Amino acid sequence: MGSVFPGLQSLPNYHPLFVHFPIALWTAALLFELAARLVPPQWLNRQSLHHVALGALALGALAAIPTVMTGWSAEQAVPPTGPAHDIKDLHENLMVSAAILSGILAALGLFVIPRKPAAMLRAAFLAGLVLLVVLMAIGADRGAMLVYHYGTGVDWSAVEKQK
Repeated sequence: MGSVFPGLQSLPNYHPLFVHFPIALWTAALLFELAARLVPPQWLNRQSLHHVALGALALGALAAIPTVMTGWSAEQAVPPTGPAHDIKDLHENLMVSAAILSGILAALGLFVIPRKPAAMLRAAFLAGLVLLVVLMAIGADRGAMLVYHYGTGVDWSAVEKQK
């Protein structure tokens, strides 16, 4: 397996394999929901766009489960105190909150809105998607800071061998 995927062998944890799925799917859900609201109905079927948004959101909520779990296992790479630890705590709080919010929004979109298609519920759904993407963007930024600024996803012994 190492000859086919040598990069996988060098991963200190599997969190990077999962993080991009919720990010992409939640962002797509917001974009499709915005399109469902803004695209003229003669161009595209708004209900179909809303269904695509729901599908992306639900898949993102499901993808968040292994992402959060692998994130918790990746915590061991972060020092127990100091600025990297503080950033890790903020990243974790934001992303776990986003994961929970995505599950709540998916349930709202899949089970509540179809039975009570009130404008207020659709507005709350859209506002929730905006909040979700904002939480995710800030949380993902802090995750990138952990890896690229503090080097928590780097095998420093391999780096030293290259010098």
